[in-house]
Amino acid sequence: MVVGSDDSLADEAARALPGITHLRVAHAAAAVERMPVTRPLVVIVDESVTGADFERVAECARDIRAEILRASMPLRANLEGSLRSAVLAAERARAISTAPSPTDE
Repeated sequence: MVVGSDDSLADEAARALPGITHLRVAHAAAAVERMPVTRPLVVIVDESVTGADFERVAECARDIRAEILRASMPLRANLEGSLRSAVLAAERARAISTAPSPTDE
Protein backbone atom coordinates (compact mmCIF):
# COMPACT_ATOMS: atom_id res chain seq x y z
CA MET A 1 0.00 0.00 0.00
CA VAL A 2 1.31 3.43 -0.92
CA VAL A 3 -0.12 6.29 1.13
CA GLY A 4 0.05 9.90 -0.03
CA SER A 5 -0.09 12.10 -3.07
CA ASP A 6 3.13 11.02 -4.84
CA ASP A 7 1.92 9.25 -7.99
CA SER A 8 5.44 8.49 -9.16
CA LEU A 9 6.24 6.62 -5.92
CA ALA A 10 3.22 4.37 -6.42
CA ASP A 11 4.31 3.70 -10.01
CA GLU A 12 7.88 2.93 -8.89
CA ALA A 13 6.63 0.48 -6.26
CA ALA A 14 4.45 -1.31 -8.81
CA ARG A 15 7.42 -1.63 -11.18
CA ALA A 16 9.73 -2.80 -8.38
CA LEU A 17 7.48 -5.74 -7.43
CA PRO A 18 5.20 -6.41 -10.39
CA GLY A 19 3.90 -9.77 -9.13
CA ILE A 20 2.29 -8.31 -6.01
CA THR A 21 -1.05 -6.53 -5.77
CA HIS A 22 -0.61 -2.82 -5.06
CA LEU A 23 -3.05 -0.43 -3.47
CA ARG A 24 -2.71 3.33 -3.50
CA VAL A 25 -4.56 5.71 -1.21
CA ALA A 26 -4.16 9.47 -1.17
CA HIS A 27 -4.89 10.15 2.50
CA ALA A 28 -4.06 8.71 5.90
CA ALA A 29 -7.74 8.30 6.79
CA ALA A 30 -8.33 6.09 3.75
CA ALA A 31 -5.25 4.03 4.59
CA VAL A 32 -6.35 3.47 8.18
CA GLU A 33 -9.82 2.48 6.99
CA ARG A 34 -8.56 0.01 4.39
CA MET A 35 -5.59 -1.60 6.16
CA PRO A 36 -7.56 -3.87 8.51
CA VAL A 37 -9.47 -5.26 5.51
CA THR A 38 -6.75 -5.45 2.84
CA ARG A 39 -3.94 -6.32 5.30
CA PRO A 40 -1.02 -5.12 3.18
CA LEU A 41 2.39 -6.56 4.03
CA VAL A 42 4.12 -3.23 3.41
CA VAL A 43 2.90 0.34 3.79
CA ILE A 44 4.95 3.06 2.09
CA VAL A 45 4.15 6.54 3.34
CA ASP A 46 5.25 9.49 1.24
CA GLU A 47 6.36 12.91 2.44
CA SER A 48 2.89 14.43 2.15
CA VAL A 49 1.71 12.43 5.21
CA THR A 50 3.08 13.97 8.39
CA GLY A 51 2.54 14.35 12.11
CA ALA A 52 -0.52 12.75 13.65
CA ASP A 53 -1.62 11.35 10.29
CA PHE A 54 1.66 9.48 9.92
CA GLU A 55 1.36 8.17 13.48
CA ARG A 56 -2.17 6.85 12.82
CA VAL A 57 -0.99 5.03 9.70
CA ALA A 58 2.05 3.63 11.51
CA GLU A 59 -0.05 2.42 14.45
CA CYS A 60 -2.51 0.67 12.17
CA ALA A 61 0.36 -0.91 10.22
CA ARG A 62 1.89 -2.22 13.45
CA ASP A 63 -1.49 -3.63 14.52
CA ILE A 64 -1.72 -5.76 11.37
CA ARG A 65 2.00 -6.59 11.50
CA ALA A 66 2.81 -4.73 8.29
CA GLU A 67 6.17 -3.16 7.66
CA ILE A 68 6.10 0.60 7.28
CA LEU A 69 8.53 2.44 5.03
CA ARG A 70 8.92 6.20 4.95
CA ALA A 71 9.55 7.49 1.44
CA SER A 72 12.98 9.08 1.08
CA MET A 73 15.72 9.40 -1.49
CA PRO A 74 17.70 6.43 -0.04
CA LEU A 75 14.56 4.29 -0.12
CA ARG A 76 13.87 5.20 -3.73
CA ALA A 77 17.48 4.49 -4.70
CA ASN A 78 17.00 0.87 -3.63
CA LEU A 79 13.22 0.53 -3.74
CA GLU A 80 13.10 -3.03 -5.03
CA GLY A 81 15.53 -4.33 -2.40
CA SER A 82 13.82 -2.39 0.38
CA LEU A 83 10.40 -3.68 -0.64
CA ARG A 84 11.58 -7.29 -0.87
CA SER A 85 13.17 -7.07 2.59
CA ALA A 86 10.05 -5.48 4.05
CA VAL A 87 7.75 -8.12 2.52
CA LEU A 88 9.88 -10.91 3.98
CA ALA A 89 10.00 -9.24 7.40
CA ALA A 90 6.20 -8.80 7.44
CA GLU A 91 5.63 -12.41 6.39
CA ARG A 92 7.94 -13.60 9.20
CA ALA A 93 6.20 -11.37 11.77
CA ARG A 94 2.79 -12.63 10.77
CA ALA A 95 3.93 -16.26 10.81
CA ILE A 96 5.34 -15.86 14.31
CA SER A 97 2.19 -14.16 15.57
CA THR A 98 -0.04 -16.98 14.28
CA ALA A 99 2.18 -19.89 15.33
CA PRO A 100 0.75 -21.96 18.16
CA SER A 101 2.48 -21.42 21.48
CA PRO A 102 3.90 -24.42 23.38
CA THR A 103 1.05 -24.09 25.90
CA ASP A 104 -1.51 -24.54 23.08
CA GLU A 105 -0.46 -28.14 22.52
